[in-house]
Order: sequence, then C-alpha cells, then structure tokens
Amino acid sequence: MFGTQMQSVTFVIIFFQILVLFAQLLFVFSRLNDLSRIRFLVLILIYIIYNICSGLFPSENLPMSILPQYILAYISGISLAVYFIYYIYKEFNISPFKNLFFRVKPLLFTLSGAFIVLFLIPYYIYENIQLSRVLFLSIPLVIASAFLIKVGNILITLYIKDKGENSTMYKYRIISSYIGLFTLSLLPVMLVFANYQCLKVSVLNFGFAAMMITYIIDFISKAQKETIILSQISKKTAAINPEILIADEIIKDIVEKLNLFENRHEYLKAKITITILAKRFGTNSKYISQIVNKQKGKSFTQYINDLRITYLKDRLKDDKKFRNYTLKAIATEIGYTSAEGFARAFYKKEHIKLSEYIKKITDNE
Repeated sequence: MFGTQMQSVTFVIIFFQILVLFAQLLFVFSRLNDLSRIRFLVLILIYIIYNICSGLFPSENLPMSILPQYILAYISGISLAVYFIYYIYKEFNISPFKNLFFRVKPLLFTLSGAFIVLFLIPYYIYENIQLSRVLFLSIPLVIASAFLIKVGNILITLYIKDKGENSTMYKYRIISSYIGLFTLSLLPVMLVFANYQCLKVSVLNFGFAAMMITYIIDFISKAQKETIILSQISKKTAAINPEILIADEIIKDIVEKLNLFENRHEYLKAKITITILAKRFGTNSKYISQIVNKQKGKSFTQYINDLRITYLKDRLKDDKKFRNYTLKAIATEIGYTSAEGFARAFYKKEHIKLSEYIKKITDNE
C-alpha cells in the first residue's frame, strides 16, 4: 500500500488502533491520576509503533539501507516485549520471578545486549542478515518460553483462586492478558520460521485486540455504575445511605468482601493498601475508606493494624513456638515491613511492649 510493502490488514489494524488511542487520550485526561489508564495508553502507542515498523521494514523500496530498517524493526519489537511484561506486572500486582534477570530493566538490557552481540556484530563480520536474525532470535525464543510458562501460570492461578472477590470483568481481563502474552510469545517463533507480515501482524494483534475489548467493556461498565450512583445521589432515592452517599447495594457488596478479607487473614500480606484492596474489590478507595470508617469506627490503617494485632494475640496464646520469634520475624509474619513500625502499632493498641505482653502470657500459664 502507498508504494510500500505494508499490507492492507496491517494498515487496517493500525487505523483502528489510532482511533482507540485518541479515545484513550480522552479517558486519561478525564482522570489523570489513574495510572492504569496511562499504562494502557502507552501500550496502545507501542503496539502502533511496532505495527508501523513491522509493516514498512525491511523493504528495498525505502530510501535507506536494510540494516537500519532491521534495527528500527527490532528496537520496536524489544520495546513492545519489555513494556508488555511491565504492564502485566503492574496491572495484576505480580512479581513472578525471584531471579533479578527476569525483571523489567534486566530484561531490557538482556534483549538489547543480545541484539548488539548476536545481530549487529555478526552482520558486520559476515554481512548475512539471515544468519544474524537466527542468532539473535534464539534469545527471545528462550525468554518468551520462560515468561509464557511462569507469568502464564501466575495469571491462571489468579483466575482460579478468585472466588468472587473481584468483578467478572477482572477475570475477563486475566483471560485476555493471557491471550496477549501467548500471542506475543509466538512473535519470535513466527519471525524465525514464518516471517509473513499478514500472519505475524494478525496473530500478534489478535491477543492485543482481546485485551483492548475487555479493557473498553470494563471501562464502560464502571462508567455506567458511576453514572447510576451519581443519579441516585442526586435524586436522594431510598436506595441511598444519606450519611455516606453510597448505594446500599454497593455498601453490602463491600462489607461482604471485607468480611471475606478478614476471614482469610489476607490483612497479613505485606504492603496491603487501600488502593490495592479497592482494585481487587472492583470499587474505589474512597468507598472503602468511608465504609470502614462508618462500619468499624476507625481509619483503614487502624483497621488493618487492629486486625493484625488481634490475630497476633490469638496466635501467641496458642503457639508457644511463635513466642520465641524475634521482633522482626513476628512483624514479618503478620505483614509489617518494619519491626519498629510494628512495635509502635502494638504499643499504641495494647499500651504494653510486646516482650512484656509475651512474658505476661507465659507467667499466667
């Protein structure tokens, strides 16, 4: 098309992605503090850049040599792979690899270094593009397999373990993200064995289309709920709790999820925040804050501290071995990242130092 080797399917995909990009810009400007919207905006942009490079390069009809074209094409592919992994990590709050090698920055350095060592250097030595392509793509093949297995298993686990705590759309987004990960993992395979533009672009963007559709539906669903709630508030219907201005149905839903959160002792997880909890509940942090304040009579931070300390007191009574843990070990066990912060929280609630409290329990036995 247009005197280039770009095929019509690639052009159509790019055209629709640009339309979605402009729509997403409006979503971002309507709520600038929503990092999820910004991350998705960047993801769309990187897919567009990759599709443009993939559609145009390499081509003998362009007024530039083949090597710079391959460099631009592979840089866009590396950027897409690295940012996609970053997006998945952030959206689902996961860190599947303990090995530093598989984190975002090391992954970027690894792929960039492999491109220089296995593509550029062999090309300058042998002047054989095909050889350089095969040498370099062996690394993305291995990395893609590792990420598909490990990150894919994490996403599957998130889906299976979710027992209604999150919205249905959250599950759909897990499924679509797995599809996106799978199609992205196929990219180095297609580049090595079947570098056909139509096949490559279609497969890769099928996964992204699944993610895009679920994201848009989720956005519309949340917008509709917010519209209904605002309408109820403005009309002051009987379904509204006038004291905290939240629909009774939403209050009931959040209270049930808080009860489940307590029963499963999920407050023991480190770095649990009201923002993370709101995302899991499919609501916003303001609602949770107001409901905790009204139902529990305390702030969210105090609510989490009280749950942890109540759990600690019960466990200290029943578990003699636990009493011998260090202050730091006990703090870590019940979700605190700082032993000093835990000690202050315990003293503030119980008006006694932990060591004295444990001694008191032991003496009473």
